[in-house]
Amino acid sequence: MNKLRVVNLLDDFAMGGVTNGLRIFETPELTEIGDFKTIAIEPDAWIAPRVEADIIITHFPPNWRRILWFHSLRRRNPKAMLIHVEHSYSHEWAQLHVPHFTRFRKMMRLALNPVDKVVVVSKALQSWMERSGMVNEDKLQVIYPYSNVSGLSEVPDMAVPTDAPLVIGAYGRFCDAKGFDRLIDAFKQTDELDNLQLVLGGFGSDEETLREKASGCDRIRFAGKVTDVAGFLGQCHVISVPSRFEAYGQVANEAREAGRPLLVSTAGGLPEQVGDSGIVIDCDDPDQLLAALQSLRTLPLHAMGKAGRKSTIGCRTDRIQQWKRLLLQD
Repeated sequence: MNKLRVVNLLDDFAMGGVTNGLRIFETPELTEIGDFKTIAIEPDAWIAPRVEADIIITHFPPNWRRILWFHSLRRRNPKAMLIHVEHSYSHEWAQLHVPHFTRFRKMMRLALNPVDKVVVVSKALQSWMERSGMVNEDKLQVIYPYSNVSGLSEVPDMAVPTDAPLVIGAYGRFCDAKGFDRLIDAFKQTDELDNLQLVLGGFGSDEETLREKASGCDRIRFAGKVTDVAGFLGQCHVISVPSRFEAYGQVANEAREAGRPLLVSTAGGLPEQVGDSGIVIDCDDPDQLLAALQSLRTLPLHAMGKAGRKSTIGCRTDRIQQWKRLLLQD
């Protein structure tokens, strides 16, 4: 059987879930059926390229300028199957950034009309797009992303410290979306008796602001860019994901794989990941976030970590198989 020619189109190669999610196309199970290539496109391009491919997958958000781009992609590649992966927009993002939702919904319908399938990265995103009428339901398919980070299953089970501080970790891009500022604000209201530490891993445009906000609290530490995810998770007892908006939240998935209990916001696909592996908190409410931090030692953290790890068994295989079936149109 001839291999499928699959091209991923991307306009931003910065650190984040989008580029991490592309690693799934490097797995042997998928390279067995296809030759995968990633091509950069200009963010302000009006016209799509002509591509030698059987399947073209787009990984960037639609907008008014890109309506023409998506239609030209169809016209210039009439025989290719077009798949759009939506992992940028969400209900919470729209609440914060879209003043005229009817207009936004029209843009989404026009831009996505030429594509054959829309892969969404969470059930929350699927529900939002369905009830908003952005795309026909028969085009939508949920496939959770997978970052394919090595070593997570080898991280030892979490042991709750008795005398030593309980370490809360958070990592990702230092930007407003991730909500690290409100985590710092709440954490600074805890005291020595709570016996907690906060470790923030990552970098980004808000790093200076976050460092200033954390100043004066020697129980907050910045770990820099996280190049060894498994190593970072192994140093933490709890992982917090306080995002303002999050289509899925691969950090939460990685933490579960490493057996670390979660404290997450209500944003997007985060709550559907938790189950017995942690707690979901309205991080817009500073009192609720503070109470959650102060209650951590009363929770069955060891059991939560084990439940999280159990919930991710087979997730790599499941997601690869979902992509395999979609690409083969099986």
